[in-house]
Amino acid sequence: MIQVKKNQPTLLKEIQRISLEQTPLDYHVEYEKEHGRESFWYVHVFDAEGSHKAQQWKNLCRVIHVHKKVINTKSKKESHNDRYYMSDLFQTCAQDYHIGIRGHWKIENSLHWVKDVIHGEDKNQFKANFAPVNAATFSTIAINIQRKNGNHSITEGQIKFGAKLEKLFNLLRT
Repeated sequence: MIQVKKNQPTLLKEIQRISLEQTPLDYHVEYEKEHGRESFWYVHVFDAEGSHKAQQWKNLCRVIHVHKKVINTKSKKESHNDRYYMSDLFQTCAQDYHIGIRGHWKIENSLHWVKDVIHGEDKNQFKANFAPVNAATFSTIAINIQRKNGNHSITEGQIKFGAKLEKLFNLLRT
């Protein structure tokens, strides 16, 4: 399953057309209340085998439309977000797709976000040979060391060990 974004405009239009014109094969609604927000996830699964894009995208079977509505409990402001996915799986269970999508976003939020925002990985200027891969590997090692030692906030972990190299080296030895 992969997310279809605006950088694939004709594919995105076709997926949006399918989700507007077809009756869903299955749907799932999930509600969450946390961090001062109420979130509603609406997940709809559609058949994509009849689409003309099915010939261009090998084994395209399903289109998944995820609509997320978030209400700020204090200000009562609402926000809406639509995401579209395509899948080569035959399954139609919207709840299963929802679990897979949420699992992906958990990884995105816990690793890639930290690597980009805290470690500035997207801004690095490494381009030659293996430098980009090495920098990404060291970034991942640093995050794993922090998390292994109970630092869920990578920023707090950096502050805690930034000036205490001896402590940090002791962590590496364990």
